[in-house]
Amino acid sequence: MATLRALKRRIASVDSVAHITRSMEMLSVVKIYHLRKKVEESVPYVEKLRELLVSIASHTSTDLTINPLFIARPIEKVLIIPLTSDRGFCGAFNSNVMSLTKRYSEELGLKSIFATIGKKANAELIKQGHEISFQMPGILDKLSFTQAQILSKKIKEMYISDEVQAVSFVYMEFQSVLRQESVVREMLPLVPIMKGHSIPLETFIFKPSPAAILDTLMDNYVDLFVYKVLLEAGASEQAMRRMSMHRATENADDLGQKLTIKYQRTRQAAITKELTEITSGAEAIKERKSV
Repeated sequence: MATLRALKRRIASVDSVAHITRSMEMLSVVKIYHLRKKVEESVPYVEKLRELLVSIASHTSTDLTINPLFIARPIEKVLIIPLTSDRGFCGAFNSNVMSLTKRYSEELGLKSIFATIGKKANAELIKQGHEISFQMPGILDKLSFTQAQILSKKIKEMYISDEVQAVSFVYMEFQSVLRQESVVREMLPLVPIMKGHSIPLETFIFKPSPAAILDTLMDNYVDLFVYKVLLEAGASEQAMRRMSMHRATENADDLGQKLTIKYQRTRQAAITKELTEITSGAEAIKERKSV
């Protein structure tokens, strides 16, 4: 009986876990739907904004160095921003990002300064002995353009003050619900995006001026670039969590079925044993009476 009670408790525990993982999977499906829609809208918008920025910059005599974001200095320090989650249960999402972050930092051969998005990146970098310039936990759980602007402002301040001379993001790029890839995307300086591009542009009259328009476009481009990266990382996290929870639910269901079969067989054996003992006892009593 003790074995049967233990099996019953274990079955109940497995069913409870399956219920939780199934709920987490459904929640991730809902979040993916909303995030994927925003990613699909933001990616072409950022690309078109970039094209417009390149077009105006390459067809104007305006001194681009007026805007500090266009100034390319000798690179001594690089700000690397890995984007991870605050929680686990999302497969290899965090480990892939941190593995690429470490490899990228080593390959650069320059002094790396780190800022972290997500508690997992913060914990891992501290464990490796790195100093963290700033951290923004919880941002992927409550994604908004305002949050992206706050992060963008911090990055621009560090770049303009010459605290760093380059900025790169390391994150899981969202390609589809079933495919995500760890990538490095360099955001600053903006000068490299001008090289090798020549997009036709008709003659326009700029008002108020090309410099003022470029300033506005560049601020918007950086803000939207950050927002796009956050959206892709968020969508990738939820996609990988959905897959992880789906597998966990399948494993729990499979284990639950095996335990149920074991419970039924054990119970049947116990009943058979009791019946045998009762029958044997009855036969023994009959034999005594006949004597």
